[in-house]
Amino acid sequence: MTKNKEKKGRIKKDNVAILILTVILVILLISIGVMTANIFKKDKVEVKEVKIVDNIKNYGYSVTENNTEYYKKLFDELKEILKQDEVNEEEYAKKIAQLFVADFYDLNSKQSKNDVGGTQFVYAPYKETFLKFATDSNGIYYYVQSNLYDDRKQTLPIVTEVTVTSANKVSYNYNTLRDEEAYRVTLGVNYKTNLGYPKVVTVTLVHNEDKLEVVEMK
Repeated sequence: MTKNKEKKGRIKKDNVAILILTVILVILLISIGVMTANIFKKDKVEVKEVKIVDNIKNYGYSVTENNTEYYKKLFDELKEILKQDEVNEEEYAKKIAQLFVADFYDLNSKQSKNDVGGTQFVYAPYKETFLKFATDSNGIYYYVQSNLYDDRKQTLPIVTEVTVTSANKVSYNYNTLRDEEAYRVTLGVNYKTNLGYPKVVTVTLVHNEDKLEVVEMK
């Protein structure tokens, strides 16, 4: 009798163990199924392709549908300046400075940390350095969350206005770069909400063939 009881006890324990393992396996399979379904669902969401809505071909400048209405307004003003037979260089410098700052600090309109604003206005040989400066652990783009699926909840700065407070010709010398007629433009920056981003920015622009490009920002 004792042996039979022990045998039945072992069988009962084995059945309980099998039941527990079965439940765990079912839970795992359900979890994997849910995760897989979510992945496939995510993959089915089309990533929005950013379209160029306007450009200035002779200078290679462009504006996209993701840019703010304020930025598009500044871009239209730049077009008017550059279509003149004789371009007012100081006005050109001021407008590029405004566009650069308006785009760089408007993080809300960016799709990810690598979507760095104002890049098209940066001095060409410095663009790679500029991108690293903006996206490394000390850069303001480092913590920008992805919005490729329009599901970002992060609060980011929205630039509402950039005003020119001063613009002067200066001599710029750095390493092998020399420009005796560079421009230094100081600007005031307004945001929809004050999140602690710079409200005063100074931009230096140098000549690169027929273009003025941002070489320094403070």
